[in-house]
Amino acid sequence: MRNMLVIIILFLGIFFSCYYDNPPEPLPIDPEQVSFKTHILPILENSCSTSNCHDGTREPNLLNEVAYKNLTAGGYVNLLFPKESSLYKAVDFQENAMPPGGPQLPALDIELILIWIQKGAPND
Repeated sequence: MRNMLVIIILFLGIFFSCYYDNPPEPLPIDPEQVSFKTHILPILENSCSTSNCHDGTREPNLLNEVAYKNLTAGGYVNLLFPKESSLYKAVDFQENAMPPGGPQLPALDIELILIWIQKGAPND
């Protein structure tokens, strides 16, 4: 019994020491400052509303003037469970990997989309 306790203590020590050796990097943007117009819309504009994608030829239409309405009214954003949002799952390569055939969005862009949804997806 005593040997088992020693093993558990050693395991926990090793496990938690690894975390502190490689702490997560802080975001270069204050999460409170993430906004639709400043951060999310440029991501959509550069990666999603391109020719033959979400430029009005496919749903959702993510062109600047209608992107917010189409995302929020179209059910692509889940405010109760942000990681279950269709928008987040698509860009995080969990569902319908977007952009198709292209490189995955940078990790920062994916994180910004998630933060925006977690904030309640405001139109700011």
